[in-house]
Amino acid sequence: MKKLKLSALFMIFVIAVAMMAACGSNSVSKEETESVPEVTEQEEVQEVEISEEVTEGEGQTYKFLTPKGAPALPGLIVSEEGFGNHQLELETWDQLEQLLAHLQNGDADFVAAPINVASNLVSKGLPLQLIHVNTWGTIFLVTIDENVNSLADLQGEQLYVSHKSGPPDVLTNFLLEEEGIKDSVEIQYATPPEIAQMLIGGKIKHAVLPEPVLSGVRLNLKEQLKEVVDFQATWNEMYGQDLPQAGIVVNKEFASENADVIEAFQQAYGEAIERMYENPDEIATLAETHLDLKAPIVKSSLNKMVIKLVEAEEAQFSIEQYFNLLLESQPESIGGQLPDEGFYYKR
Repeated sequence: MKKLKLSALFMIFVIAVAMMAACGSNSVSKEETESVPEVTEQEEVQEVEISEEVTEGEGQTYKFLTPKGAPALPGLIVSEEGFGNHQLELETWDQLEQLLAHLQNGDADFVAAPINVASNLVSKGLPLQLIHVNTWGTIFLVTIDENVNSLADLQGEQLYVSHKSGPPDVLTNFLLEEEGIKDSVEIQYATPPEIAQMLIGGKIKHAVLPEPVLSGVRLNLKEQLKEVVDFQATWNEMYGQDLPQAGIVVNKEFASENADVIEAFQQAYGEAIERMYENPDEIATLAETHLDLKAPIVKSSLNKMVIKLVEAEEAQFSIEQYFNLLLESQPESIGGQLPDEGFYYKR
């Protein structure tokens, strides 16, 4: 089985770039901008044991690496049911450093990642192919300040954003620049759970958060929480296209040698998305059991997320429209150039 490989030299380069980028931005703590955080025992990639051991003749077990967000939800169902005559072992990552470390070990077959991060890694030489986009709408800007009703009202304010260098960060900066107030909004970074707790505790007023974490805040604050920007809806209004945020990538060599495995995975993952929306109680229970996400929060978040499988070749136009806009404002977010045709997996 071919695995994703990342050289030690490339790993050092990526971390160095991340450290330099962090020096130009505010963060929750000084340490976050001075060094890559060391993965603690509590932050280690978590392995979700769902599938049973595969016996000889029943196919193989493939590993799916995903954040604890939208891409993980259909993956839970596939892990439970298998795909084709294969099994899927699901593991999660929380920080970009964890993702890169896992890639370095070369022990993941299917990897869910922000598409801009995937493009950036490809530009540095990692042989990745995008097989599909699955996450199209999960990010929102919210506030507990009754005087804030639009982006323009954030001038002179502090805004907390999750996932530095990921879609929440990239898109927030893009929209602030379009509004002409990027230099007058102070951005701070923290993890989604940290931001959620600060909002609930009234320690901060404004934040950009993804679902399903945001639904936990909604359930706690109820009418006190105001939704200012739905990133997906705003993008659609501006450009008439859906907003591609995250998808699944594989190693190019793995793709060339395992077309049947990829086809079976695509079919099973797409069917899992349909099943997830048809039976929200099932996915909510699975997420609570295996991802430590509260079932009511997951169930509520399904109404606020746009999750759909669009194969890479079909999604290419929307992705390139998104990337072309980022090239004008934040070229470093995608590696300084558009990925070539080889980035998009074709059957």
